[in-house]
Amino acid sequence: MRVSTGVDGLDQILHGGFIPARVYLVCGEPGTGKTTLGLHFLAAGAARRERCLLICFGQTEQHLRADARTLGLKIDNVTILDLTPEQELFSQVQTYDIFSPSEVEREPITAQISKTIQQTNPQRIFVDSFGQFRQLASDAFQYLRLVQSFFRFVTDRGATLLIASDEREFARDVDGVIDVDFTHGRRSIGVTKFRGSDFRAGRLPMRLTNRGVDVLLGAA
Repeated sequence: MRVSTGVDGLDQILHGGFIPARVYLVCGEPGTGKTTLGLHFLAAGAARRERCLLICFGQTEQHLRADARTLGLKIDNVTILDLTPEQELFSQVQTYDIFSPSEVEREPITAQISKTIQQTNPQRIFVDSFGQFRQLASDAFQYLRLVQSFFRFVTDRGATLLIASDEREFARDVDGVIDVDFTHGRRSIGVTKFRGSDFRAGRLPMRLTNRGVDVLLGAA
């Protein structure tokens, strides 16, 4: 049984949706619709009374819930782990004399993520601004190991994971890649990788409306 993305056109591209308990990347420049697509994914799960978790590094919980309401996407029952910096951080700047900021902050943040996942046992997880994970590792090797460990930690528990990033650096390690683009005033979407299944290749026009993401299948 497939896991709906929450966007009818994208489900058709994927021949029914995501394969459960796998990792998918939606990538594109800022403003291309990555977060909106993630909200669709969570709202679809919430509508099915699935346990859903949103981990946010870029926008606050307040802003994300407000954006979802504006689009008519119901995520009231979605658990949100807000890892954006508190406002006190600016006025109480810490000095790291011996250890780097990543070494000091990595354990508390990863511990929060691990604890929340274990407590909520989500079936769907969306991580917004996944590139922030880079700040939790001291070098490239440690970063790769951290990301791979996180993917396994999530999928071994049966959750389907969608991550949003401005870059494709995780493309090799995920099970599927969705590219969203906004060039010369035109939006488009395309799936470039989808392990374990066939899919509709090529780019299709996409719109961001007051109801969220709309994929124009007939315009190919």
